[in-house]
Amino acid sequence: MSELSVVSETLYVPLFGRIYASRNYPAILFDEKALDLWDQLPQRVKEMPGQNEYTLLASAVRSANIDHYLQLFLDQHPNGTIVNVGCGLETLYSRNDNGTALWFELDLPDVLELRRRYFPEEARDRFLQYSMFDYSWITAVQEMAFGPVMIIAAGLFYYFKEEQVIDFIRHLSDFKDAQLIFDAVSSSGIKYSRRLVRKMGKQEAIMFFSVDSAEDLVAKISSDTFVVEERKFYSLINKNAKVRFPTRVKMAVSDAFNMVKLVRLKIESSNSHTG
Repeated sequence: MSELSVVSETLYVPLFGRIYASRNYPAILFDEKALDLWDQLPQRVKEMPGQNEYTLLASAVRSANIDHYLQLFLDQHPNGTIVNVGCGLETLYSRNDNGTALWFELDLPDVLELRRRYFPEEARDRFLQYSMFDYSWITAVQEMAFGPVMIIAAGLFYYFKEEQVIDFIRHLSDFKDAQLIFDAVSSSGIKYSRRLVRKMGKQEAIMFFSVDSAEDLVAKISSDTFVVEERKFYSLINKNAKVRFPTRVKMAVSDAFNMVKLVRLKIESSNSHTG
């Protein structure tokens, strides 16, 4: 690929973070599939500006956090279903598959076209070419899924308005038994994130959505939605990782001021969407 759109370049950022962690801090995250892709990546991606150890590890920690909750879900529901919304170039399936669960990778057609360059579709890891807001994807999953459903929205909601995110979560009540895992920044954290986006030259990838309180967010959604957990973003990091001091300080400050968090919601079945 000789030329990359801004959107495509953004898709490579978390992949690059997982490669960095796998090479330097495998105690945080080791992603063999991502490492294997290094020689295939466009040179422009390898020279991506605006990255530092903190931003690279933030991507890797997000993946490690999701892995943690996926393993909890699969331990309880080995025949469950996982939907990775806005999958991009994430490798959740290769890191976490238990041999029995059903996985779906949901994203726009051009993103899935890029994904296919690196990750072929598999019998239990299927591609869904939909906008996340085209809720016919829910019907498509229901026609094939079995067991409880976990929806992953990693590094995704930031780019949408709060009303769009709320509408999306309300529609998840179409599932009989669903959980949602997503990461979010606080209102103060999003200001820092916007500065970082500008520094990286990705002004088109502006961020909107923030969460200061998961309970306050859920109160705007419906009585069918409950907060299971709201956790500081870096609280699960392996303490033996021996991250460099400046990076460790940034992580500590982020958690101290609750700037980035991981939110897990439980969504009960409903036949209507209110609000």
